[in-house]
Amino acid sequence: MLFISVLQLALVLHVRNTLVDAAAAGARFGTLADRSPAEGAARTSDLIGAALGPGLDADVDYQRITIGGQPGVRVTVSTPFPLLGYFAVAGHLNVSGEAASYGD
Repeated sequence: MLFISVLQLALVLHVRNTLVDAAAAGARFGTLADRSPAEGAARTSDLIGAALGPGLDADVDYQRITIGGQPGVRVTVSTPFPLLGYFAVAGHLNVSGEAASYGD
């Protein structure tokens, strides 16, 4: 039972860290001069699909924000809490990534 618990904790942390990294990368992508926040959200979905597979149902959203007086983007990812592998039992895991745009 202890081994299964540690294995499950490792899976949850892996999924969470991957989602955080994908959200941050999508936010950075969405702040590029020739890109839009919607493209950043799409990039986030692509990264999640590539890293975790199509079996994880993730809702990706974005919003324009201000960070230190500069325009920026926040990409938010919400997915069912991954218990028992990728099968969701209860609750949601919500993460976000932010990036400021310092270009013109």
